[in-house]
Amino acid sequence: MPIAPPPSTFRCPECGWHKTVAPKSDVMLRGHSWFESCPECHHAPLERSPASVLELAMAKIRDVIGK
Repeated sequence: MPIAPPPSTFRCPECGWHKTVAPKSDVMLRGHSWFESCPECHHAPLERSPASVLELAMAKIRDVIGK
């Protein structure tokens, strides 16, 4: 049975870009729910950490309002 990975926050140590993702399934899409390099400055690798409650809440709000 597929199990979704836990919510994560990706951060770029070079430019400060960050994104929190909360996958709804086990399918990870590069550039949407998984990032290997920064979409802004193309730095790799990115720092990945478990999403905090605040980061997760903000990500869900952004999903609802469509930003």
